[in-house]
Amino acid sequence: MNISNINKSITIIIVFLLYFCHAQSVDSVSAAMDQNITLKAYVEQSKVPQNRPVILHIELSWAGRLNRYQIEPVSQPVLTNLLLEGSGSENRLITEEGGNLKAIKAITYRFRPLEMGMAYIDGVVIKYTDREMGEEDRLISQRMMVEITEPLPEKGNNQLKALSYIVLFAMLFGVVAYFLFQFVKKRRMIRENGVPAFSLPESFLNRLSQEVDPRGTNLSEMIQRLSRIFKEYMDDDFHIHARELNTKELIARLNGLELEDIDKKNLSAVFEKLDEIKFAGKNIDPAEFTQIYGTIENFLLKRKQRLEMSQMTVKEEK
Repeated sequence: MNISNINKSITIIIVFLLYFCHAQSVDSVSAAMDQNITLKAYVEQSKVPQNRPVILHIELSWAGRLNRYQIEPVSQPVLTNLLLEGSGSENRLITEEGGNLKAIKAITYRFRPLEMGMAYIDGVVIKYTDREMGEEDRLISQRMMVEITEPLPEKGNNQLKALSYIVLFAMLFGVVAYFLFQFVKKRRMIRENGVPAFSLPESFLNRLSQEVDPRGTNLSEMIQRLSRIFKEYMDDDFHIHARELNTKELIARLNGLELEDIDKKNLSAVFEKLDEIKFAGKNIDPAEFTQIYGTIENFLLKRKQRLEMSQMTVKEEK
């Protein structure tokens, strides 16, 4: 074999090795595409310290309107050496050059490494329905791997940690003392005036905290509970038979109540959103759920405070 042939062989081997290394470096990015919809999945870092999170991004994109495709709820991927800590999603509509619309659905997963070594995220299955064509299909991302390295040193010192524990203990003691004071106060009101232990808004606030979990995994079930409890409150407080009315009739009754305009506006938006989720088959986003829950909770708190002020005024007049 002459020197020229040896050089050619070495060149071919180097090119192959460079191609192989490049393929490994992009192992965390997978893209699958049919003629209309694109799936891209990737982890932010291929090497992650044990005390830092592994972040997985899944992005679906297509040309046109957001409601072109019905995306089924995405199940948790099968994990090795990782533990799911949380997830979130968002929908965006952007305008590209030339005025064309591009719809994007982004899902983010946050995982906690369990131990040093290799971690794996199996392929995520995305099922969808093309509303225009009436066809169902699915996309599958590639299996991804992440190297879990030694944990990084945590910032801070023992004195700061001790101070944090003292502050947390003081806050906990204050909360316990407050609720104990409220409990004793309500018991005294029962004995002296025969006043119910809990007002109507406070009773429903307690139901929300006990029956609805804003951080629950099944948000569809949570939103149904939230809607049912609040409509029961509207029945009991305002006697408008909220559970028997459609959204248009309910908003009309709501506008006829003696409430602040901002409350009427906020509650009308809540009932419209609940109606959209129930009948349009719209997936509930964690941010939307938090906004609906917060609006209802704030309204009940305002009603509770106003009732307490009214009772105090009546007591002073006596």
